[in-house]
Amino acid sequence: MAGTYEPPDTLTVGVLGPLTVHHAGRPAALGGPNPRAVLARLVIAGGRMVPLDLLIEDVWPEAPPPSAQITLQGYISSLRRVLEPDRRARRPASLLVRQGPGYALRLPPGALDASRFAELATAGHQLLAGALRPPAGDAPVVGVHGTGDTTGDPARAAEVLDRALAMWRGPAFADCADRPFALPEANRLRDLRIGATEDRFAAALALGSPDTAAAQLQAFTAEHPLRERGWELLALALYRAGRQGDALAALRTARERIADELGIDPGPALAALQHAILRQDPALLAPTNRAAVPVTPAPAAHNLPFPLSTLIGRGGQVAAVGELLDRHRLVTLTGAGGMGKTRLALAVALDRTGGDGPWLVELAGLHDGSLLAETVATALGIAGAGALPDVLRSRRLLLVLDNCEHLVDDVARFVTRLLGACPDVRVLATSREALRAEGEQVYDVPPLAAADAVELFVDRAAPLRGGWRPDAAERDLVARLCADLDGMPLAIEFASAQCRVLSLRQIAEHLDDRFTLLRGGRGDSRHATLLAAVDWSYDLLDADEREVFTALAVFEGSFDLAGARTVTGRPDILAVLTELVTKSLLVVERREPYRYRMLETLRRYAARRTGAADRARLVRNQITWVRELAAAADCGLRGPDGTYWMRRMHAESPNVRAALTAATDAGDLASVLRIGAGAYWFWYRRGHIAEGLRFLEPVLHLDDDHAVDHAVRAQAAVGLALLRYLDGALDGVAKALWLAARHAELTTDGPVRALVLATMSYFESFAGAVEPAREHGRQALDLARRTGARVTVAEALMSLGSAELRAGRPDLAVPLLADGLAEADEISHTWAAVSCLWLLAKAELSRDEATVARAWLVRMIELTYASEDATSWLVGVATYAYVRCRTGDPAGAAELCGSVRWLGDRIGYSPEAMDPDLAGYAAEIAGHLPPVRHAAALERGRGRSQEEVMARMRRSW
Repeated sequence: MAGTYEPPDTLTVGVLGPLTVHHAGRPAALGGPNPRAVLARLVIAGGRMVPLDLLIEDVWPEAPPPSAQITLQGYISSLRRVLEPDRRARRPASLLVRQGPGYALRLPPGALDASRFAELATAGHQLLAGALRPPAGDAPVVGVHGTGDTTGDPARAAEVLDRALAMWRGPAFADCADRPFALPEANRLRDLRIGATEDRFAAALALGSPDTAAAQLQAFTAEHPLRERGWELLALALYRAGRQGDALAALRTARERIADELGIDPGPALAALQHAILRQDPALLAPTNRAAVPVTPAPAAHNLPFPLSTLIGRGGQVAAVGELLDRHRLVTLTGAGGMGKTRLALAVALDRTGGDGPWLVELAGLHDGSLLAETVATALGIAGAGALPDVLRSRRLLLVLDNCEHLVDDVARFVTRLLGACPDVRVLATSREALRAEGEQVYDVPPLAAADAVELFVDRAAPLRGGWRPDAAERDLVARLCADLDGMPLAIEFASAQCRVLSLRQIAEHLDDRFTLLRGGRGDSRHATLLAAVDWSYDLLDADEREVFTALAVFEGSFDLAGARTVTGRPDILAVLTELVTKSLLVVERREPYRYRMLETLRRYAARRTGAADRARLVRNQITWVRELAAAADCGLRGPDGTYWMRRMHAESPNVRAALTAATDAGDLASVLRIGAGAYWFWYRRGHIAEGLRFLEPVLHLDDDHAVDHAVRAQAAVGLALLRYLDGALDGVAKALWLAARHAELTTDGPVRALVLATMSYFESFAGAVEPAREHGRQALDLARRTGARVTVAEALMSLGSAELRAGRPDLAVPLLADGLAEADEISHTWAAVSCLWLLAKAELSRDEATVARAWLVRMIELTYASEDATSWLVGVATYAYVRCRTGDPAGAAELCGSVRWLGDRIGYSPEAMDPDLAGYAAEIAGHLPPVRHAAALERGRGRSQEEVMARMRRSW
């Protein structure tokens, strides 16, 4: 009999999953995608010759390389070694042979798993069919479908079909699924597999296992709703299990689905079966006398659907959740809608098919919690909810409860009772919020990592674009697109589906209207569109949660608890935030202090739900909050908490930017000035030059009749001068200082006037105007001491030291700078300390004391690195490079220059453009090396991160 022969002991080729070749059970290495494609194409030809030009077209469908023919011959040679490893040199190949203008693959009988599967599936079908016995009545029910009983051998058929179905390792030709030539054969084999699965269900029915068959057939018809035979088998199984009403309901669902999807009426077999059920035809019942047939019940393995596509980027999560299930009996996967909770749960469950499970129970369509136990019992094929604890008490299984968020209280009670009564049952739940049941372990399903998100997009888009392989520029665009979609698998799959009608750039351009663009097709209505997925979550919120959820859309990026309380105006914000986090509508960033973030897709949805009047009120609140934040930062950045405020302002940068933009658009220039006056110090130290100039430049030339305090204008002008200094626009520095001095004269704010004078002194010394620099520096120092502005005392001493250094008197500069450093250290004014350290190093270099200068620079660089002061760090490294050159290592110095230039380019800042001394240092370093060696050293320094540069420098300290 065809279904009994075993695979040969030598060569086997597998295509029922990823392509494999085995010799005596040992796997052979096939190489990359293209050699696999060649082998798959020849397998599909079934021994017929495939012309060389057709092989080239199938391997490189878009643009074959010029060397395609030579490369293909190389693939053929390597495949011959794989297929016939013992073939002697110069002996002709006997399997992969040259034939006419092409090649043919002549596999021995039984070597191909697809052929063995087809023979076993046919044998199982024939064993099952036997001599069919029609029921009494007017219309045949069983017919060629074989949904009734047979006089064949169902036990033997079940054995043969189990062997056939066990050969599948995944979708046919899985690693060539994006190749057009593989699709017809893969689809043919898939249809054979589905037919064999239906035959196996029919065998289970014939062997008297209607409960098990019904549970499995419910999952099967959900996965294959247009297969009429599956519905017939399901209805018959339900009828034989004593559930006549459910059987008729299944037939009604079948008619509706087929009519909706195909616009046609089902075949006559469904109607005939319905009539037979209505009149309770005795022929529908299983035979009572089976003495002649050995009864072997079909194994109740599981009811999980087989995946139809590859699971990408979740390997680590599958392992992590599996480990949680090993240690705990209740694990809940939480996350926003579309994050892939169900797919992850099924992947975990498919790894745990031992014992009596796993079993999937889909709850999305259940809206009455009182029917929960009955729904679970039905899925498991157990007669009645009351029997659940007794039946499961002695069973070892995993129960997957999918989509619990709308029934969390009912599910929590049910699971608690079930696990308390059944010691060997485990539950894996998926929900947009935790069940909060005793013993529950919550696993928050994360977005896909950047690389995995790109892989998912390409995997799903490739078949729609004829085996598309993105180039580097396209991959970059896909990466940006996936990042904008929050790494959400559902959104990425929807976006990739648009590749059929839109280019990548068009998809990216339409993401502003993502809820119109991103939609799937038929299937679960909750996930038919991205909008429906989020609607499902929003509809589960109460009134307070909806109000806060939509209000939080005003934040860009993340926000903290105080910001949320101020902007929403709700003193109870913590309680509502907690619920939104629990329901996966907010993400917690767990670093001290905790911050909260809304996925961009959810934020855009919430913004759509916010009325114009509410939006305007929230924006005004946000502007007020950012003004207060900037005022606090102005002081905090110059004190002992400077590092905290650098990090805080970095985290709040998107919100500061949003408030400045909104205030500018509204003509609220007073707010722009007040925010800029407090934020410029952060912009200066982090190198956000373009952003600071963008907001400060337009508002500093306002007429005096604008109601903005002159002290604020003076501070903002100082910020403008500093940013222009970093930008290398030295002519603009003088204009900004003139504005600062003008407004300082009109204010009685002593600390602000001292700040302006100290800043003027520094830049005057920089320009070589030593006497004015000394005069303004002394005035600043005196005024700062009288008003208690110790921050400016340190800066004034630094400016006076700079003036003496510019005057060529380092011996006078050093004590002034040392006093400034001591003052800065005492009040933890990091920037003033850093500036004094840098100027001290320059002073020692001018006295030819490179070793002393190195010590000052080491401290400066460590301090700027710890305080996240990007611009001053680059200045310190550039100066340290010069010290390296002066102490005999010009090549190492040039490498550091390369790192400084590369890292500076990333934030739009050049130390050499800012300071002529640094430009001179760089030129001197270049002069110590031949041009080719200098260029090579610069190139070696490029591409290194700040952390790598620090590690390299520390090894030399």
